[in-house]
Amino acid sequence: MITKIIHQIWNERKDNAWIFLEIFVVSICVWLAIDPLFNLISRDNIDKGYDAEDVFIIDLERYKDTSRHHDTTFDGYNNKIAKEKVIQMLRQIESLPEVESYTVIGPFPGYRSYSNNYSIDSSMRADNKGMKATISFYSDEGSENSNIFATYGILDARTNKIIEKENDRSYVYLSESLAKKLFDTDHVIGKEIEYEDKAKFTVKGVFKDIQAHTFSEPKEMAIFTHRPSDYYSENLFSMNDLHIKVKRGTDKAEFERRFREEIMPTLKGGNIYCHKITSHAEKIKQIEKERGITNKYRKNVILSSFALLCALLGIIGTFWVRAIARRQEIGIMQSMGATRATIVRQFVAEATILATIAFAFATLMLIQYVYMNGFAEPIDFNGNIKPIGETLAWRNKPVPHFVIVSTISYLLVTIISIIGAAIPVAATVKKEPVEALREE
Repeated sequence: MITKIIHQIWNERKDNAWIFLEIFVVSICVWLAIDPLFNLISRDNIDKGYDAEDVFIIDLERYKDTSRHHDTTFDGYNNKIAKEKVIQMLRQIESLPEVESYTVIGPFPGYRSYSNNYSIDSSMRADNKGMKATISFYSDEGSENSNIFATYGILDARTNKIIEKENDRSYVYLSESLAKKLFDTDHVIGKEIEYEDKAKFTVKGVFKDIQAHTFSEPKEMAIFTHRPSDYYSENLFSMNDLHIKVKRGTDKAEFERRFREEIMPTLKGGNIYCHKITSHAEKIKQIEKERGITNKYRKNVILSSFALLCALLGIIGTFWVRAIARRQEIGIMQSMGATRATIVRQFVAEATILATIAFAFATLMLIQYVYMNGFAEPIDFNGNIKPIGETLAWRNKPVPHFVIVSTISYLLVTIISIIGAAIPVAATVKKEPVEALREE
């Protein structure tokens, strides 16, 4: 039957050329519509490398010098009185029955990170070649009990358990991909990286790659942990935030309400005070909205959905005209005993074959397009389209990415073509054969 249908398509190639051309154009449009949607779905379902479900972010602020609340007693870079007040504030947080852990950091997972230049001595690398690299990192500040690993559930790459923070000195922990890049080996514990000012940090552990931005993939990352120092700087805390993780099962809405109304007014450390509390999820939503990321993704969804709808309506219209033009043929098939289901199946098979051939030609064009322009990659922190670059998620590597998007697009084009062919033919075959032949 397939051979017969192919002959039928070839014999009516002039009439089918318009359908072929339309499906060809629709195939390209559908692919370009699916590509950004695939990135959106891929982003939302990626393993982020951290768990922020029960995390709240408390914005720390410093009273301005002109504020009536400002107390000069706590001024100074190495003010022991101010330090003790901050420690008391942190102990107050620790004493809350709902709190499981906390950390004091600036940038945080899902938002952004710091970056600085570091160097690796040749003796530390497997290939005996020294190197310099710009490293993205988080810095765990604060008191002895500040713990970014426990708060964000960051897992050890080998044991798959939450990393235990060491407090006897300052250390650096590396993500899997960064450890391999810096030292060209998987055995990195005890090795050192050196900062610009010659300060050296010993590698204490390796964790799974972390998604630094909500719109990017997990990336190369370092986490610096610092021994509780003997000095205190108001700027240190005013430039960071307090992140707390509540115990699983806590009524988060009630905790947030009670914290805001009862605890926050009393939570002060010298000239440092708590400005507001926000859940991690809500904070990320605010950031995405402020950066215009939410609107960009909404636009992608709307445009993609509109493109698919237009493609469906266009193909239905084309096949409808084609079905009307072939009413005599349909009438002859009915008069020869062909059932309605058989006729519909034949037209659906023709549409499927035409869609397959048209999509195959469209794929050749799309390969050239991707080669010249790349994919619709997730946007960067400033809202710009970022280059494809090095990717960690297998599904976003160029070849798998193209295959997945093309497969989804092909299925959609085929389904649209089948629906477009089936609806008008099903309506036409409802007529009696004599009526179909008389209309001709």
